[in-house]
Amino acid sequence: MSEQPDKRRIYLGMFLIALTSLALEITFTRFLSVTTWYHLAFFTIGTAMLGMTAGATIVYLKPHWFAGKRLYQTITESSYAFALVTPFSLVVLSVTPLGNADFSIFVRILFTLISTTACAVPFFFSGIAVSGILTKSTLPYGHIYASDLLGAAMGCLLVLGGLELFDAPSLIILCAAIGALAGLCFAGRLVGTRQKRMGFLLVASLVAISIINTQVRWLRPYIVKGYKDNISDYQYEEWNSFSHVVVYQEETGPPWYWAQSFQAPEYTVTQHMMRIDGSAGTTVHQFRSDEDIEFLYYDATNVAHYLRPDGRACVIGVGGGRDIQSALLFGHDSVVGVELNPIFTRLLRNEFADFSGLADRPDVELVADEARSYFSRTDVECNVMQMSLVDTWAATGAGAFALSENSIYTIEAWQVFLNRLDDGGVFTVSRWYNPENPSGIGRFVSLAVGTLFESGIDTPADHITIVSNGYISTLIMSREPLTDDDISTLRAISDDLDYELTILPGQQTADPTLRAIMEAQSMADLLDIVGAMPYNYAPPRDESPYFFHQLRFKNLAAISQDEPEEGVIKGNLEATRTLALLIICLSVLVIATVAVPLLIKKRNLSKLGEIPPAVIWPAAVYFSLIGIGFMLTEIGLIQRLSVFLSHPIYALGILLFTVILSAGIGSLLSERLPLTNRPWIFIYPVVTAAAILGSYFLLSYLVRQMVTATMLIKVITSILIIAPVGILLGFFFPTGMKLVEALGAEETPWYWALNGIFGTLCSALGVFLAIFSSISTNIYIAVVAYGLLPIFIYQIVRWQGRS
Repeated sequence: MSEQPDKRRIYLGMFLIALTSLALEITFTRFLSVTTWYHLAFFTIGTAMLGMTAGATIVYLKPHWFAGKRLYQTITESSYAFALVTPFSLVVLSVTPLGNADFSIFVRILFTLISTTACAVPFFFSGIAVSGILTKSTLPYGHIYASDLLGAAMGCLLVLGGLELFDAPSLIILCAAIGALAGLCFAGRLVGTRQKRMGFLLVASLVAISIINTQVRWLRPYIVKGYKDNISDYQYEEWNSFSHVVVYQEETGPPWYWAQSFQAPEYTVTQHMMRIDGSAGTTVHQFRSDEDIEFLYYDATNVAHYLRPDGRACVIGVGGGRDIQSALLFGHDSVVGVELNPIFTRLLRNEFADFSGLADRPDVELVADEARSYFSRTDVECNVMQMSLVDTWAATGAGAFALSENSIYTIEAWQVFLNRLDDGGVFTVSRWYNPENPSGIGRFVSLAVGTLFESGIDTPADHITIVSNGYISTLIMSREPLTDDDISTLRAISDDLDYELTILPGQQTADPTLRAIMEAQSMADLLDIVGAMPYNYAPPRDESPYFFHQLRFKNLAAISQDEPEEGVIKGNLEATRTLALLIICLSVLVIATVAVPLLIKKRNLSKLGEIPPAVIWPAAVYFSLIGIGFMLTEIGLIQRLSVFLSHPIYALGILLFTVILSAGIGSLLSERLPLTNRPWIFIYPVVTAAAILGSYFLLSYLVRQMVTATMLIKVITSILIIAPVGILLGFFFPTGMKLVEALGAEETPWYWALNGIFGTLCSALGVFLAIFSSISTNIYIAVVAYGLLPIFIYQIVRWQGRS
């Protein structure tokens, strides 16, 4: 074993390198969500683990680098290397046109390889540092692993808080500085003065660059969605943990519509275009009088206001404020606008308060909150509730594990919204629509019909209408049947403005798919009807809240052969292919992690360490299973918690922080508990499996029972449920390491690599299982993984007895 500096410095160094590694992984995901398409941004997960696993493998293959005093020399140098290469990786990712379909396939592969390498290299060096300290130092495994987990937990909070103060590139540079600081902690008395000076210089330089870049923005995404971005057109730019918002220079000209009527007069308006993550758009229009926004009478997203032009209006997804302006234009008494992204509410209250003319009005209330959560816990009621093209296809930190679930497009969410309507009030939702393929909105219609069935309404067809114009369809639904006056108004407006009445009570729906859905007689009948369709048009529920994912696994091959040129299905196919490719790449990496180190060492299995294959492989399976179980538990709970808390950032902050922090506490406790003794060594895996299953079902129950609870109560409840599970999860790795160390194993870095790579494989596989099955599938597999552990523990312990 090695000499080592003050153990407190080692614990602090491990804490810092784990903190910065997780924070960098999440921030890279956020950065790539701007430079490329969301489904490609998830490659950050795989590439980060590729680097970490390669680093752990180096520790296994080069043990002489980590012997004696050289351990801390190597760990210090690896931490400094992490700090040095991270800025270069950022520059490469900023200028590489990843995902540009205009290039040939060979060029696209080249750019993908460049980006993959840029993402992986920093984690290669942090992987060396983490694996080296964890497996080669003489400190207790429980304590050093706890430092690793506590650092990772704080990394979650660093991203949440850091992106409120820094832009993503500046935060990435700050992560590099923290890596250099970790190297200084590892240095101690065993590393030369010159290297220490280099560490201080690195920390100071990187912190200075990070702070300066928040002001000058030299380091930024220069390629956005595969194309060069024109930064000179920016007037305002801001980052947070789930978006990058750009406001462009003021322009005067024709107004920007969602669905412009062909009968609209010519208007000249003053407006600013806004862009979220380089693709999603909205607009803020100048509003001094109604004349400035009269063009909104001619947008098909606003049809519901012709039916209910008075009372209070509620807007879900404020953006630049155009839906609030529409409600005021039509004459509503007051408007409540609920916006998930606080950047937009801040802009409307501050920089664009005078321009948009909303924040200072007594009849307008702007709320920065998640809509489902807000309407669940308040008694606000309205005559019109409007939700126009609200999508959350964003690779948030939570999204890295949850892909595209959306808690506002489920039956349970729409029931909340319907319950906040006045008598006779209407809920209106606008979505993309293909006039050449009307059945593309099948899931949209199915969700409306299913919600009404679940609300006790026997004839949904009397409560629903859909008005379409161009590539937008607007659904209007109510708890009460639409009246004859409503139908007459809809016909008159459609005639005057050249809108299409795609669905209307008393009118036969032309499209056979939509007609079949609208003619369903019950919820069971609806599920039978959509179950026979090639696409998944089943109404989403909280158990599987993937509204945007409409593929069926059994039909993937047939759909791929007749792939549409655009639309949701094409996006589904691209995302599914990317996810499948990630799973394949990670599977290959799993095989390489298992086999390559053994081949390179050119040893017979019987000569590995002093342990025969009969013990080596049970130990390998043990560490692989706890990686699988930990990740699938984390994914399953974060997906369930996203629905419970109805907010992606709370899901990231509460679940990841709580699970990792409590696992760190469990790791510390493992040093004091007799977990390696019989019978406890066989009991606690079964207890853990039962706790995972119980916590999941308890959260599922509470989602229904605590709809109206305050956010504080939901957060406290989540912590109380999740923390005990996290503590149990924290027992396994240090306990396993003590078991194999007692046998004199040399393979501990290899076991660490197996644990990590199987966990990463399941980060992608868990998403795949959830979208093609349900969230609970991940939990069931995790329960099985922990339930199987006693079998392999028995094999290890039996050999201990022989020894």
